[in-house]
Amino acid sequence: MKIRFSIISPDILAQVRSTVDLLSHSVESGNMDVVDIATDKLLVLTAGCHSIELSEKEWRVFLDAIRSKNPAFQSNYLLPGEICTSIFPTVTATDCVLELPIDGDEGEGDASV
Repeated sequence: MKIRFSIISPDILAQVRSTVDLLSHSVESGNMDVVDIATDKLLVLTAGCHSIELSEKEWRVFLDAIRSKNPAFQSNYLLPGEICTSIFPTVTATDCVLELPIDGDEGEGDASV
């Protein structure tokens, strides 16, 4: 699994928030078909946004650093820009960053070929 972080452009923020709400409710209810649909929609919406992918190990290091400063922090897909400066040095406090788990094979070719 990889986690894609994308700085959300203001012109799509409302759509991203709405889709994140759908994704959250689908995860809570266990509706995996809607989880897949919402994830795909978020990937399409953020295709033009500045993004980076972290491995699960890198993501855990990122979260541990945040939680060492704020033990109550809960990761909920949309993050304030100021906590993402370690992965996006140019992100601002007014930016919003999408944190989206994706299939580790997304967009990767077969390494054995």
